[in-house]
Amino acid sequence: MDIKLKNNNSKESKGIVATLVALLIIAIASIAMCKSYPIIDKSAKNVKDNYFDNYRFADMLAEASYVKYFNALSEKAGSTLNPSEVLINNNNNNNNNNNIYSNEENYDNSYVDSFNSEFSNWSRNISQDYRNLIYYAYDKENNISDTNISEGISIKDKNIDLSALDKEQFQFYVLLNFDENGVVSISDIKGADKQNFEYNLKDNLSDLDGYYEITMKPIKNMSFLYAVPKTLVFDDVISWGIRNSNLAGYEIAGATAVMIILSCITVVALAFPINKAKSMVLFNSLSKIPFEIWIGICTFATMLLVVSPRYMVKPTLEGNLEYLFGFLVNGFTIPKDIIWFLNFMNWFVCFGIVFFAVLVIKYIFNIGVKEYFKRRTIIGWIITKIVRIVRRTLDAVTGVDLSKKNNKLLLKLVIINALILLLITSIWFFGIPVVIIYSCILFFIAEKYVEKISAKYSILKKATNKIAEGKLDVVIEEDLGLFEPFKDDLEKIQSGFKKAVDEEVKSQKMKTDLISNVSHDLKTPLTAIITYADLLKDENLSEEKRKQYVDTLDRKAQRLQVLIEDLFEMSKASSGNITLNIEDIDVVSLMKQTILELEDKIQESELTVRTNFPGNKIILSLDSQRTFRVFENLVINMTKYAMKGTRAYIDIIETEKDVEIIMKNMAAEEINFNVDTIAERFVRGDESRNTEGSGLGLAIAKSFVELQGGRFNISVDGDLFKVTIKFNKISE
Repeated sequence: MDIKLKNNNSKESKGIVATLVALLIIAIASIAMCKSYPIIDKSAKNVKDNYFDNYRFADMLAEASYVKYFNALSEKAGSTLNPSEVLINNNNNNNNNNNIYSNEENYDNSYVDSFNSEFSNWSRNISQDYRNLIYYAYDKENNISDTNISEGISIKDKNIDLSALDKEQFQFYVLLNFDENGVVSISDIKGADKQNFEYNLKDNLSDLDGYYEITMKPIKNMSFLYAVPKTLVFDDVISWGIRNSNLAGYEIAGATAVMIILSCITVVALAFPINKAKSMVLFNSLSKIPFEIWIGICTFATMLLVVSPRYMVKPTLEGNLEYLFGFLVNGFTIPKDIIWFLNFMNWFVCFGIVFFAVLVIKYIFNIGVKEYFKRRTIIGWIITKIVRIVRRTLDAVTGVDLSKKNNKLLLKLVIINALILLLITSIWFFGIPVVIIYSCILFFIAEKYVEKISAKYSILKKATNKIAEGKLDVVIEEDLGLFEPFKDDLEKIQSGFKKAVDEEVKSQKMKTDLISNVSHDLKTPLTAIITYADLLKDENLSEEKRKQYVDTLDRKAQRLQVLIEDLFEMSKASSGNITLNIEDIDVVSLMKQTILELEDKIQESELTVRTNFPGNKIILSLDSQRTFRVFENLVINMTKYAMKGTRAYIDIIETEKDVEIIMKNMAAEEINFNVDTIAERFVRGDESRNTEGSGLGLAIAKSFVELQGGRFNISVDGDLFKVTIKFNKISE
């Protein structure tokens, strides 16, 4: 008893020590992050991100320019105009496919309504979201101006004159001029790069054209002054954008510090012994959190690690606190020590999540991924429960012996059911007789159900006996209920038997055809050899004739040799009595070599071969000699049966799992043969056997491909003959 208490105390002590060590590691990392604030601040100041060079700021001025241009047109007309009627180009001659007016029948009011609604937003933004923007808009043609500047602006020679304006009060200003053709130019600018700003402005003006699939009229004969003062009075989009741009450097420099500390935490967590982690009560509690919730926690921590440097470093150094744990807390007056403590807690939580997340990953591999999935994931828990229920149900169903009476089993089920009903209805006195009656009815119904199942079982058994006797045309028309799946299995068995019989008949026919074809193909060259041998016996034969006959004899003998070799090769492939020399080969190079060696035959056939090969090598474990023979037979088959003067295609396509070799050609003769049998032995596309060949080329190619674990398929689309070969990259 004392020993057990000592062991428990020792385990608890180890757990407390491990917990303190883990928390100390996280605390040191959090302190290091807080201590790095001055370094981050110094590095961030070297990062320049000018808000006024921003694409969105130029977009703001482009929208404002159209609003002021529209106001000038409305003032000239003496009434408020419709923005779409004034600003949308209704010129059919611009040939712009995006112009909704290019065809009156295709006019879509939804685009116009959307534009008018968005234009109202532009107008509202100037008065609400861009309140720090100072502007002066001048219509040079109608001498109409609109401004929120009280002094310093004058018009000289129909242009805005800034000579009297105190430019030092602005951190940004730009003077824009639109001529009579709508071409914009920048007369003066401060606070932004002129070239970059001009590019962004013109790009935004053109973007406004295509956003609603419309074409807008250009701004003409207008001058605009836009300025942003150094002292920002309002808290609007501009002030937020300037402040946010100033914080960009903190995000970059802070991310570097975060990554360094995270790397250290990850290394320490990986080195932290998992046995010590298991002794921690804190870790045991965290490890029980479902993995799906852990993903959410880690996502939240990642978001904090991304945004915290940007929004916490500079305000903290200045004695403010704008954000905490990703939430806006600006406006609170807090002592500086409290601000630093809250920063520490922010990083402590983030780094703590990362530290324990790494430990959880180690824990997953420690107990096994499968076990963790079952015990610590919501999906795994649900699947496990479903599997248990299904197993219990299947055990109950499959435990029934349908060939015997099952009254005892039914009685047990009824008793259990009665007990359940009795328990449920015990609160109601009159429920007891109802349960008894219900149980009796249930028994008789269940008994009939079992008898019905037994009858269906008898039907199934009779059908199987007939099939066993060889009666393959047995049809079960009755619904077998529980045994309905077995009906499908029986139909498959019948189909399999019929297929086997058909294959046997086909095999016998092929044997007959084989003898006939072999006799024909061997007899033809053999007869020629005998004939020319007899002719050579003539002593009065001229030397020229003798040489001609010898050449003919040589050709026929070689032809006979090829036939015999093909026959032996096919025999060995069919019997499996063939040894493959498997090695790593480049199928692309092998195909190129095949085409090169058969170039003379390709030229004779007047074919143009188009190839589509990858630029890289494709290495497969194959028998190079047999694979070359496959490619050779298929290319030769092209030269024999493809239509002269056409193109043939050879493609090699590589995917993640396999390599596909496709060969296509247009047949010279009508394809009227059976595609499923063309790759059988001694089967040829020209049944008249006019072309020279053994009829074994495709059969040998198919056998060699399948012997090497590949798949060989022939398909026909009209007169297009296509052969597809697939080799798996990883042998199954």
